[in-house]
Order: sequence, then C-alpha cells, then structure tokens
Amino acid sequence: MKKILFTALALAAFAMQACDKFEYSPYEVRLNDNERQLNQKNIDRITSQDLPENATITFALISDTQGFYEDTDAIVNHLNARNDVQFVMHNGDITDFGLLKEFRLINERLGKLKVPLVTIIGNHDAVSNGKQIYQEMYGPFDFSFTLGHSKFILMNTNNWEFNGSAPNLDWLEQQLQDRASYKQVFVLSHIPPTSSAFGEANSQRYRQLMNTYHVSMSIHGHNHSFEAYQLEEGGTRYLNVGDADDEEYIVLRASASKVTFERISTEGEFE
Repeated sequence: MKKILFTALALAAFAMQACDKFEYSPYEVRLNDNERQLNQKNIDRITSQDLPENATITFALISDTQGFYEDTDAIVNHLNARNDVQFVMHNGDITDFGLLKEFRLINERLGKLKVPLVTIIGNHDAVSNGKQIYQEMYGPFDFSFTLGHSKFILMNTNNWEFNGSAPNLDWLEQQLQDRASYKQVFVLSHIPPTSSAFGEANSQRYRQLMNTYHVSMSIHGHNHSFEAYQLEEGGTRYLNVGDADDEEYIVLRASASKVTFERISTEGEFE
C-alpha cells in the first residue's frame, strides 16, 4: 500500500511539473519562449523604425521599479497615453531580490507598454540568481545599438555584485571609438560614477572617457531621486532618474544638434 501511495504522489508531482504549475524553489530559472532575450527583440523593433538622419529621437527613462507595482502601472498607463515616445529605457533595479517571480511580475506590467522597452541590470537584479535570470530574460549585461544619428551604450556598473569585474571600461572605450560617426552618444547604466559602489578608480577613468569622447549624456538610476548635473565645467552632462515610487519619468529628446529633457509626473505638474 505504501509503495502504491508513493508512486501516486510521484506521478502527481511529475504531472504538476509538466504543466508548469509545480515550483521547486523561488530560485529556479524556467522561462517561457516569450520571456527570453527581450532586449534584443525590442531593439529590433526600435531599429526597424529606420529614422531619417535628421529626425528627433524621443525616448522615456524610468528606473528602480523594484516592488513598486502600482506606481509602475501608473507610469505605463501615462506613457501609453502619449504618442511622441518611440521607446523606453529602464535604468536598472527591475526587482528587489532578483527572484524569477519578481522579474515576471514587473515584466507583466512593463510588457503592456505600447512602445519597445530596453533594460539595464541593477544591483538588486544581480543578487540571488538574478544574474542568470537577467541574462536569459533580457540578454547581455553590456550592449549597444544605434538609431538614426545616435548611439546608445548600455553597461553593467554594479561593481560590488560582480566582484570588481564591472564596469568593463575597456569595452566602453571600444564602443566609443566611433564617436565621430554619431551626432549624439548616450551611456546608460544603473549605478552612477559618483557612488562608492562604482569603484573610485573606475569613476576617475569613466569621467575621463565621458569628457574625452564628448558623450552627450551619462544616464543612471540607483539613487532613487532625480538629479541633473555636471562633474566638470563644460564636460558631459549627467542625469539620475528617480524611482517608480516618485511617480515620475523622464522624456528625453535628441536632435542632431541638441539634447533636452523633461521631467514628467504621473500625479500632476512639478513645481
């Protein structure tokens, strides 16, 4: 009788696993095909727009949605009501604990955006087994793409979570070699170079690269508050994007000759 009962339980467990209803652990990685390599799929959507060289590129910036599900819903709804944004960039900390369930919960919300979404890995996304989940769901930690007159370089700057191997500044400098081919170049990451989590030596070289190659803007999240600043007079401009709990996002417009941005509240106008 015990053998029959054990067999029945084993078969039931197998059946639940087969239909994807049995979860062995919150740390597992088991994605559906439509959840894989989302960054490249959305970059393909972005670049397929084939913008004229003189067109203005308009994109939105969000960051640190980690657990702020209702606020993320509000941002998505607000963005979907616009008709001027061509794509959205997420500056990292998609999740709080790097768990698959969190990635899925936020992806369900961000997946409702009418325009393509491209993400960067944040330090919270890199804990637990979040590194593996991020790579399978979104793709490489460091990557770039071009659109019209602009180049977008997205990189992992989570120095502590990657045991000092990030940021890969040699890779960044390689990406900047063709700077003269573009009117605007943007570098985006989660942790800004002003943070100790970036690494002091890394920060010095990063700032030098920004100024040497005349990067249009260096864009980050992590600090959970909006800030626009320059680290050297006449040097690259920096932008820190607030978190979803701030009920805001940034709309950035890049023409061949200038870059402007607007801070948008989902709850009303900023003073």
